[in-house]
Amino acid sequence: MNIKLLLCLFAFCVALGESKAQEGGFLALKEKGIVVRSFTAGSYINFQLANQQWITAYVDWIRNDSIQVKQFAIQTGVTAYGTYGQDTLRLGRLAVHKSEIIALSRPKGYYNSVFTNGSFFKAAGIGYIGLNMTNSLIKKEPVFEDKNIPGFIGGAASWVLGKIIKKSNPSYCPIGKRYSIDIL
Repeated sequence: MNIKLLLCLFAFCVALGESKAQEGGFLALKEKGIVVRSFTAGSYINFQLANQQWITAYVDWIRNDSIQVKQFAIQTGVTAYGTYGQDTLRLGRLAVHKSEIIALSRPKGYYNSVFTNGSFFKAAGIGYIGLNMTNSLIKKEPVFEDKNIPGFIGGAASWVLGKIIKKSNPSYCPIGKRYSIDIL
């Protein structure tokens, strides 16, 4: 009797119940083909659209080649007690094709040091040029004489190196050669 009851229960579940597979997959951020971050329905996401606009949202659903997000914005304002507080402004839903996403933000806790963002080299270059100028003025020598030119070139080269490092290590993940997104 137990087998008949189980078969009836199984037939009832198959006939009336829905056996849905997972409705959508997940959005994967890949670095050189390896998944480094993934987003599913309900995940927080911060991305840049092709029109250079940054969107802060929660993922609503993910389908074959597009995602829908619930946008929001956090605004700081004055409360009734005269203190500052944050208020969430809901902006509605937005459906986006994966080709419209040109960048994703770095994950929380991502550390960007003064060496990886180029600040050290830019500051060192400006400091070295300033030091050369100050020493020349203190010694009452011409600032742009022949012995100071290599110092100016070295400072300028350090500053340019800092700019190159900053450009090669942005504070976000640009979709292109190194990073790609895929819906699985």
